[in-house]
Amino acid sequence: MTALTMKPISFTFQERHNVRIKLIDNEPWFCLKDVCEILGLLNNRKVLKNQVDKNGVTRSYIIDSMGRKQETAFVNEPNLYRVIFRSNKPEAKQFQDWVFNEVLPSIRKTGKYEHPKHQPEARELLTADDTSHLSRLIWTMANGFRFERSWTQGIWYALRHATGVESPQNFEVNQIPIIAKECEKIYNFTNGVKEAIYEAEKQAVRRVLRKREDADKVLAEMKQLLEESNQEHTFVLTDTLARWQQAEIQQFLQRC
Repeated sequence: MTALTMKPISFTFQERHNVRIKLIDNEPWFCLKDVCEILGLLNNRKVLKNQVDKNGVTRSYIIDSMGRKQETAFVNEPNLYRVIFRSNKPEAKQFQDWVFNEVLPSIRKTGKYEHPKHQPEARELLTADDTSHLSRLIWTMANGFRFERSWTQGIWYALRHATGVESPQNFEVNQIPIIAKECEKIYNFTNGVKEAIYEAEKQAVRRVLRKREDADKVLAEMKQLLEESNQEHTFVLTDTLARWQQAEIQQFLQRC
């Protein structure tokens, strides 16, 4: 057949081998040089001379990597399989299956080869059980405060801020370590506040009501205690809560 000048379509095999094809009467013709390189057939001129049907060969001009216009051979589908069958490389079977199962159906359906589109991994969201467990963690942090609802809403806000997940979207499983770390920080803070409140109430009863000390003085000391509530405490109540709540966090972490 005479030389053709229509622009070839290029596709990639195993992400490193480029193969050019041309559509002639809606049928694919493959660049023999490219095919031979994939199959380890070093002398494509010998293959062209001795191993293919001359009626299934056409000449066409292509632009090489140096920008030069060169004439090269393209073979039809039957000749492509003749060349593949003469290769002993393991890639020959893979190449044949790829052409037969992916490239040719795509070309015949759309008139061109379309690389398979990357499908992003589906995000795994927290299940209902996961969310229930997280709600329990938040309850243990907010429980005991007078404004428990405000604490609960604030903790949810803090977790969404840490993960970048806006309400009402669900958290993802891969965000569990972030959530657990944030919960641990909040636990440390809320435990300190609870301990300060506990100490303040105990001091109020003992010093003001029983020992009749000056209420303003005791109240000032309580406020100071609350301001220091985010510092590390060694009270028995705080240590007990911390151990229990840390176990809750570790159980939640096991989900991921």
